[in-house]
Amino acid sequence: MSENTKQSRGLSWGSVSRRLVPVFAVITALIITVPLMMATGGGSLSSSLGIAGRAYAGLLEGSLGLAFNDVMSPDNLNLALELAEASDMETGDASAAARRIEDIETIGVATVIEYGEVLERTGLLGSDDLRDLDENFEGILESAGVDPESEDGQTLALIAEVGARDIERAYPVAQGIEAAGITDFVGLESQLRQIDELVELEILTSESLATAITEDLPAASQENLLVRRPGNRILVDATSAATGITYEDQNTEDTADDEPETLWLKLGDFAVLFFPRELEGMITRSIPFIIAGLAVALGFKAGLFNIGAEGQLYAGAIIAVFVGYSTLFAGLPAVIHLPLVVVVGITGGLLWGAIPGALKAYTGAHEVITTIMLNFIAVRFVDWLVNTEGLMRDPNATLPQSTPVAESARLPRFDLPIWFFVAAAVIFTIVALYLRREQIQQNARAVISPILNGVLVFLVGIFLSWITVRDNLHVGLLLMIFAVWFTDWFLTRTTFGFEIRTVGANANAARYGGMSVPRNLVLAMALSGALAGLAGMIEMSGVQYTMQPEFFSGLGFDAIAVALLARTNPRNMIAAGLLWGGLYAGAPLMQTRAEISIDLVRIIQALIIMFIAADAIIRYLWRVPEATPEERAQQMFSTSWGS
Repeated sequence: MSENTKQSRGLSWGSVSRRLVPVFAVITALIITVPLMMATGGGSLSSSLGIAGRAYAGLLEGSLGLAFNDVMSPDNLNLALELAEASDMETGDASAAARRIEDIETIGVATVIEYGEVLERTGLLGSDDLRDLDENFEGILESAGVDPESEDGQTLALIAEVGARDIERAYPVAQGIEAAGITDFVGLESQLRQIDELVELEILTSESLATAITEDLPAASQENLLVRRPGNRILVDATSAATGITYEDQNTEDTADDEPETLWLKLGDFAVLFFPRELEGMITRSIPFIIAGLAVALGFKAGLFNIGAEGQLYAGAIIAVFVGYSTLFAGLPAVIHLPLVVVVGITGGLLWGAIPGALKAYTGAHEVITTIMLNFIAVRFVDWLVNTEGLMRDPNATLPQSTPVAESARLPRFDLPIWFFVAAAVIFTIVALYLRREQIQQNARAVISPILNGVLVFLVGIFLSWITVRDNLHVGLLLMIFAVWFTDWFLTRTTFGFEIRTVGANANAARYGGMSVPRNLVLAMALSGALAGLAGMIEMSGVQYTMQPEFFSGLGFDAIAVALLARTNPRNMIAAGLLWGGLYAGAPLMQTRAEISIDLVRIIQALIIMFIAADAIIRYLWRVPEATPEERAQQMFSTSWGS
């Protein structure tokens, strides 16, 4: 290989990898957490890796709604088939056998068989006296003609301690396990529970379990989609097609108005599943993180470390909730009431953010200290309001909370009519064509991009409407997108944004250039607070509807993490916020599927931020070139520590 080729490849990797440092940080954090998951599970290496696999599979499904599962076949029930053939088990006995597996594993197959043989030899197996063996031990042994001091008598004493009925039920199952030579008790129990699920779904109908597995299941697989889901559940769709959609109301022939439950794609022996409800929940969870991250990032641009996003969010939420439920605004139509709630929510956050900005600009008080204190004030102020009768506490609620906001003050759901998305696409296209009118006059091909973007707006809108199956996704998503666009436009295209960035880079140079440093500090903190107030308003009007004590505790620090992950670039904030929201949304399912602590998500988040802040580690591990002076300037999040 020539030197020029090596240099070209090196330059290519360098140009690409520099942009992917945050992505590498996320991947590295996920990899490092795997040993922690393995240590939690213990056992063999394969089982530990299985725990990590189930954890991340649960995280993926709980956030993006994507799952990869096997299609049911007789091979998936191989252990149950071996047991059925060895013991002539009937299909209806699978559920009872599954319940006995744990006892057999605990006591031991040989011991259960030994105990069962003693019960059979003494004539107690199947007798009515067996249930009273522990209570009337001597009397039952006397009626059975067994000497308590004999070997059988001593064994019966042990059986009474374990549970005679449990031994009686486990005995035939243990005989079948021994005859089949099965050692994987966990796998056997799982397969038996899957058989029980298939029996309830009327997939397996034969009386003989072996016949049901070898004949009923293959025939049903040809006519239905049978997917093995975690928890021994079976997803069934009465079709043999390679792709399709299942709906919540399976008994209704007309599914035009039904909500989609699952979108699936069959690929050989496994299926790719998509659950719209999970993605809907993740997007809804991410909206406040994205907007609050914007708030922190805007402060960073001015060289300010705004730790007060949480307090500013609370301040906006307080006013938004009051205007939302107050009788002073009762009767207002939604077209007036809802915009009013949006405006006052933004105003509340703006005023709360302007306070530390003014203190910083005119007294030199450090914004980190003042914003932390204002956080406590806002949070405790909410506690006081919702716990005090006659203020904002709902008199009809048993728990402390505010009165719910009126319907006219609630953000609409995203299940909007199709004409709304058509109109949005047309307006977007017209505006884009107008802004590019000069380019279009010079080159007619420039008209293609606005038209394609308009089509994309329509398709994305239809998709978002389609995944709104739980009525959780609200039009606050549009406010979030507008906030991202506005913040980026303000910082890069306006004089005020240029001055804020200049003050953040070098306050002395900005002052020398005739810029008012105090004014820009106040403006930056006020706008930062306005964004946080918007996040609080959206949470109240779009998700919770009532204000409760510490309703969004910890958001301020999550916002800092999102801003750092996005490198304070508004254009990156959506991806960073979705990642953060996805970690929170997928954590419960990860915990359930892998039986690990939910705190591991916090560890992943902490590792991500550590690698973002100390990106030299990532650059070394992934062979990313050192940061350029321009990159180091962008990484200088705040200059106020030494000022």
